[in-house]
Amino acid sequence: MMQAEEAGFISYSRSFVLKMQDKGRYDAANKLNMYLRKFVTFLGKNEIPFKDFDALLIRNYNTWLENQKLGRNSISLYIRNLKRVYQLAVAEGVTNENHPFEGVDVSYRVKKEKNRLTPKEVIKLRYMDVSNLHPSVVFARDLFLFAIFTNGMTGSDLFYLTKDNIKGDRLTYTSKATGKEETVVWNSYLQEIVDKYSCPDTPYLFQVITSKDPKEQWRQHDTAIHNINRNLKKVGQMLGVPFPLTLTVAHHTWKSMKNGLNVVDLL
Repeated sequence: MMQAEEAGFISYSRSFVLKMQDKGRYDAANKLNMYLRKFVTFLGKNEIPFKDFDALLIRNYNTWLENQKLGRNSISLYIRNLKRVYQLAVAEGVTNENHPFEGVDVSYRVKKEKNRLTPKEVIKLRYMDVSNLHPSVVFARDLFLFAIFTNGMTGSDLFYLTKDNIKGDRLTYTSKATGKEETVVWNSYLQEIVDKYSCPDTPYLFQVITSKDPKEQWRQHDTAIHNINRNLKKVGQMLGVPFPLTLTVAHHTWKSMKNGLNVVDLL
């Protein structure tokens, strides 16, 4: 354990990042690293002793983030993650509790409206002329539709699907987010998308994950999400929607339909 007299908040935080990586929590580690980089930019130096980590510092950081024109929820994420690490340091006896976050609002404001497509837009997207588009853009469009038609499946599950997940007219998999088994009705359109990207060199339905190393798998996953969302923005512009198209929008699109129009009706 790091001794209190030699402990700095940044070095302690980075040791926590390494622990998450050792546990295979690569996505969480990457995000915390991002939050730390923002904080280091604000500090203008690579370390700050815990004794200087006080309420004035956090209030100034909050004001600095506001001046970066960030949204309330983004600011909340940056500060909440620092608070999480600080509280862990207190629990481990690395520093005494000095309540540096007192008076700073770190609550998350749930958006009343989630970006989503209407049924008409989903149909328009499905039958859009993509003959002149780059294959990577077409792939992003197809993955977006696949996510909708598999009940809003996330990339964390979608990229790891194999042929063994398909049995008859059902697709069954275990959600990485909830640990629950999910079942989706399989149909000819989903099979059409899978056949389009079938590759004998990989057990997965889509050629995104090719490595057996967990850390490299996460890197491939993260890169794929970035590239797909970047290409989906181009698709969204073609579709004429007023917000960036992402795989998260596919999830919200399905959720908006599940209590009304069934996605099967759009086939």
